[in-house]
Amino acid sequence: MNRRWMCFALITLAALGREAACADLPDSVTVKVGQEIYVSFVANGDSLVSPKTVPDANGPDPAVTIQVTQSGPSRTLMVTNPYARQLGYRVIAKKRGSRKETELTVSSVHSGQQSVMSTNEPFDELVLYQFHLQG
Repeated sequence: MNRRWMCFALITLAALGREAACADLPDSVTVKVGQEIYVSFVANGDSLVSPKTVPDANGPDPAVTIQVTQSGPSRTLMVTNPYARQLGYRVIAKKRGSRKETELTVSSVHSGQQSVMSTNEPFDELVLYQFHLQG
């Protein structure tokens, strides 16, 4: 019986730690399905920090456009890079009412281009984080 409780306690702590880790990601941006947002950053070396949502991409500072769409069971993430260098970021998919989080492949977008990532993974929102410039 003690072994079962120990396993249960470890699994519970691991799940809580993962949830807290995702909820506490610094410099992250959350986008819900059907939403399009524009985000400006402060450059700190190659890292992009302090994300701020702006009304559109036409301001004085470069603004990354992030859009999540759905067509049937397929969901698509589109990210437009306004920077002169390649933009890299990581993504976690989250489903409302579930503790399950799925980390998607690490992505990058060439300068002035748009990346498109489609998946059949059911999620309600994406958390993008660790934005950085490459090359």
